[in-house]
Amino acid sequence: MNDFLFPSPQEPRYACILFDSTFKAVICTPENEDLLIEIIELLIPGKHITSITFLNSEKHGFVVSEKSVTFDLLCKDDDTGEEFLVEVQSSDQKSYRDRVLAYATYPIREQLASKLSILKEKGQQFGMDYSLKPIYVISLVNFNFAHEDEGALENGYISRYELRNGHNLELLTPNLNFVFLELDRLKLGPKDWHKCNGLLEKFVFSMKYMHELNEVPYNFEDYLLGRLFFAAELANMTIIERENYEKSMRTELDRIAELDFAREAGKAEARAEGHEAGLAEGLAQAARAMLAEKLQPAVISKCTGIPEEKLKEL
Repeated sequence: MNDFLFPSPQEPRYACILFDSTFKAVICTPENEDLLIEIIELLIPGKHITSITFLNSEKHGFVVSEKSVTFDLLCKDDDTGEEFLVEVQSSDQKSYRDRVLAYATYPIREQLASKLSILKEKGQQFGMDYSLKPIYVISLVNFNFAHEDEGALENGYISRYELRNGHNLELLTPNLNFVFLELDRLKLGPKDWHKCNGLLEKFVFSMKYMHELNEVPYNFEDYLLGRLFFAAELANMTIIERENYEKSMRTELDRIAELDFAREAGKAEARAEGHEAGLAEGLAQAARAMLAEKLQPAVISKCTGIPEEKLKEL
């Protein structure tokens, strides 16, 4: 084992890219277009992309109370027009899969709005073309989904969803696809890099632990992994990029600390409520036993603290 791989806590070499803000700052940039293409092609086998265009990831909300929605990344294949919406989620969230389903409606709406705009320019009121370019929603999540069985997973980490017939699995349309990479299914620790098998598992390991390493593991020789570590190296950032990254990290860590505090406070409150409920039940049982022995209600009330009128309920 090479201990040189692990830096001191005060001197990280690589950025932590598990948070959406840092993922955007490190990877979702025109400078790292080739790295992003490599990641998309890894997660969608058979996909070959020559170049992409980064689209505006901030969209107007559907209702007034939702002024705007900002995705981590939205890009388009320049050759095919296929769109890729990429999200990173560091912690589980209620109805997360419903959230990404809702996100998919934004590029659908924009594709149709563009077609409608062309009709208006031509002065036509009819003949709307509802055909869609394929949309892929890719989620890198640092938690596990609850699947009906492990057969839902490919290579131990990926789950995919399409719109299919519930009876014979006939495909309704190939134009809406969901890909989830469940990073938390990695059972290896940060010092187990030598146990990784295959490119996908090495990528998962890198996403989870690269900020704890000081060198690229010698067996991580793939181009994608080399580019990933290079892009995440703090020394390669400009002063402004480094400041933005550190600001994003502070924001994310503060948010996590607040969530952890709220979670622990909730557990403490639940324990207190459970203790009080147990004590109340114990006193009620004692009162029942005293009543069975024909003790006077006034005496029982004095011993247990239960009002005499409540004793009648027991």
